[in-house]
Amino acid sequence: MKIALISDSLLLGKTLEMYLKDYLTSYKFCDFVVATQPIDSQKPVFLIGEYENASLNKPFTKEVLIDRLQRFFERIQKQEENKEEEEIKQANVESANWREMLSDLEFQKQEKRDDVLHEKIRDVLERYAREIEGIILEHWKESYADR
Repeated sequence: MKIALISDSLLLGKTLEMYLKDYLTSYKFCDFVVATQPIDSQKPVFLIGEYENASLNKPFTKEVLIDRLQRFFERIQKQEENKEEEEIKQANVESANWREMLSDLEFQKQEKRDDVLHEKIRDVLERYAREIEGIILEHWKESYADR
């Protein structure tokens, strides 16, 4: 659990630094931000204070703070895992769609090759039918000529 601290109160900021000294890091490397005022952040924010959406109200003890931070961190991790699972599922769906599209393209290519084959077979059969027709006509002409 890596935490960045943003505080507008010197006293509360120093207290949080003391309580969280083993967890503090820069914003760039943190898992989430502990803030004493509402902020906009790309990272999840654990808000401390008397705010409507605060994660922890004042006053608090070190034990309560650490416990709430642990639960907050676990919730973030679960959300990230769920997000990753959804991304993997979506990637699998997209991959399946691509495979289906490629399969359709292969089928269409095969159909075109089959169409060419059918055309060649039809040409051969038409020539064969004309040849048989010619042989039959020739046979009948000879048969009627002999009479």
